[in-house]
Amino acid sequence: MTTVSESQAEKIGVPRLFNFDLPGLKKTGRVLPERNDISSVKSILDVACGDGAWAMAAAQAAPQIQILGIERDARLVEDARAQADAQKIHNVSFRVMEPFEPLDLPDDSFDLVNARFLIGMLPASNWPQVLREYMRVTRSGGYVRLTENDLPIPGCPAMGQLGGLIAQALYETKRSFSPNGRLLSITPVLQRLLQEAGCQDIRRSVYVSNFSADMETHEAVCKDLAITYQRARPFLLASGAVTEADFDRLYQEMLTEMQGERFCALAFYLTTWGSKP
Repeated sequence: MTTVSESQAEKIGVPRLFNFDLPGLKKTGRVLPERNDISSVKSILDVACGDGAWAMAAAQAAPQIQILGIERDARLVEDARAQADAQKIHNVSFRVMEPFEPLDLPDDSFDLVNARFLIGMLPASNWPQVLREYMRVTRSGGYVRLTENDLPIPGCPAMGQLGGLIAQALYETKRSFSPNGRLLSITPVLQRLLQEAGCQDIRRSVYVSNFSADMETHEAVCKDLAITYQRARPFLLASGAVTEADFDRLYQEMLTEMQGERFCALAFYLTTWGSKP
């Protein structure tokens, strides 16, 4: 069985796997649900912002905060700018920038650096240097905020099998913290990573996303996961973990499962944050 190398993984690209916090943000308007008072937050850097969905939703919910989203894909940045202009969101902007390399930004620029669901997008060994760079652009008294989760927990086989294939492929390319490839194992290490980057007063909040068939978030989360898992297809095929025919079969089975009346699935995700001295 062929396996994808780390350099091949970089060329193929691993999409953001999860966006479990987006439905809650859009519904409640709580940009930082772990904090009751966000009056001290005037500027946010949203790293690897993708299509800008989180940044735009946060900007609409908190017009007093200036938000900058950075993303390596120029096409996504152009689309995000166009959407922000169309919706007349004036407190958000987007720049093309590599989010996991030295940032073209001054020291002490932001009250908050927000990094959501980055697992798989960079090698596990790169996290320490990346977090040190996020600390550099954070103001004293500001904080770095990480939101991550392991795989969704479905009550149906096809989604579970696809999740397992993703976990194994990320393990083989050294993009997860798993000791055996069964999980992603990012959530247990977040506190240690922030401590080693120099953060103080580290805190955590756990959230649950229930996207079962009878839940309000079902349609939005399932649609997002369907798109994401399809985007992960080239990476999974290159990893040799699954054939094209088997992936397509599992994917169609997953779509059918998600539309079933008895579909049930949960995702637990963890927000961990720490302040810069």
